[in-house]
Amino acid sequence: MEDCRISRVELYALADENAPPIPWADNQEPLLYTNNIVRLFTEDGTEGLGATMSYTENFFDRCIIESLRTIVPGLIGKNPLMTQELNNWLGARCTWGGLPAKSPIDIAAWDIKGKKAGMPLYMLLGGARTKIKSYASTPMFDTVEEYFPYIDDCIEHGFTAIKLHCYCVYDKDVALVEAVEAKYGTSGIRFMLDTAGFYTPEQAMKMAKWMERHNWEWLEAPVSDYDFKTYQRLVANTDLEISSHGNCLLTLQEVTHALSTGMWSDVRQDATVCGGITQLNKCFAIAAGHSKNLEIQSMGYTLTQAANLHVALAHDNCNFFEQFYPYEAFELASKTQIRTDKEGYVHAPAGNGLGVEMDWDAVKEASFASYVFE
Repeated sequence: MEDCRISRVELYALADENAPPIPWADNQEPLLYTNNIVRLFTEDGTEGLGATMSYTENFFDRCIIESLRTIVPGLIGKNPLMTQELNNWLGARCTWGGLPAKSPIDIAAWDIKGKKAGMPLYMLLGGARTKIKSYASTPMFDTVEEYFPYIDDCIEHGFTAIKLHCYCVYDKDVALVEAVEAKYGTSGIRFMLDTAGFYTPEQAMKMAKWMERHNWEWLEAPVSDYDFKTYQRLVANTDLEISSHGNCLLTLQEVTHALSTGMWSDVRQDATVCGGITQLNKCFAIAAGHSKNLEIQSMGYTLTQAANLHVALAHDNCNFFEQFYPYEAFELASKTQIRTDKEGYVHAPAGNGLGVEMDWDAVKEASFASYVFE
């Protein structure tokens, strides 16, 4: 397989203009989501897919695909099976798109590697298990009352854990979590809270103490990821799991520093923004070396879900897999579905590599930008 070479690269930025906006905080404009896809072909016709999701206000994102366009001409002739060598090469590329613009290339190479090996990626990467508990990742609703039918529907569907995307306004969030606890506190459902980094240190500590008393699962992104001291105080002064935002401190060195200095209770990471499967796989090892979990950040389109799910299934230090529910908004142009079963578990798609099949006619129809290199 030393002569396996990339001969063609296709890039697509696609979006559903009719999809409902999904804000994460009270002070955000409606967020627009873009699915940025890399499609690699080798000389023998093997196809590899990777993607990353970007979200912006007012207009769909062109940053990722334009950054990718400056990188991928150099892929022609490279061996995608040499994933570490390719990842090293990506690390040296100059692009303002950063790691998210490099991640889908690495993922697509691993997809080819799995197909060439004749096995699903989670087996190739280690194969710790075949399924994992998932949690529903909520939209932000206008009122507290609107969360209740959503939570009921999640429970009926099979979810045993739910993460609330809240208002990120402390007083409003207190009203929300108290109402949810009053209604579902004895249900056995595990709850998490994501405050998107908008709290003050004092608010973060008060919310963490409340969640600790009521045995909630974790508090995610209570303050900016760069507020190291507040994270250290939260970890040191509560037994609650304190998780980062997962979009800022992404390199192996930053993850190692955060864990070794007591900043986080776990690692929050995503293959599609941290540099790909190569880097995420190493982050799992770093977390295990510190006796910590790596809780996957995986709200996104089918291809981004698949990449993160395979790596999570390859390791045993991850308790949950994130799924946006309802699913349809993030299944754009995918023939493959990744959905939680009635027992609350999610399974990897059948097939080798990522196991995802796209509807390429639908991809092209939904694309607002695309490029081909060969």
